[in-house]
Amino acid sequence: MSGKKHVSVWVLVGLVAVAFAIAVFSLVYGAGAGGEFEGADGQAEGTISQVSPDYEPWFEPLLPELPGEVESGVFALQAGIGGGIVGYGLGVLRTRSRQRRESVTGAATPSAAATGPAGH
Repeated sequence: MSGKKHVSVWVLVGLVAVAFAIAVFSLVYGAGAGGEFEGADGQAEGTISQVSPDYEPWFEPLLPELPGEVESGVFALQAGIGGGIVGYGLGVLRTRSRQRRESVTGAATPSAAATGPAGH
């Protein structure tokens, strides 16, 4: 095992630990502050009503307010579609990179047909 690969494993472990610490800290801090988890839409609505009580929206929502289960399902569907698009894009980029590497290494080493029979 090379030293570079060993370092990359420790970097990955460190990043996972930092992400875990951030998640735990945010949950503990949020629970300690007595705050509820609410979306940005609700917070924006409250701020707008404080700043400009006579504000009227420019348009109405296309769908009525959905129950929590349906809303969570639509959000999960949206996340799945986005993840699929990002994964497809990363796969295309990786395949292109691999094909470029193979074409460069293939051009650097002469093929048997190009050199002809050796020693005959």
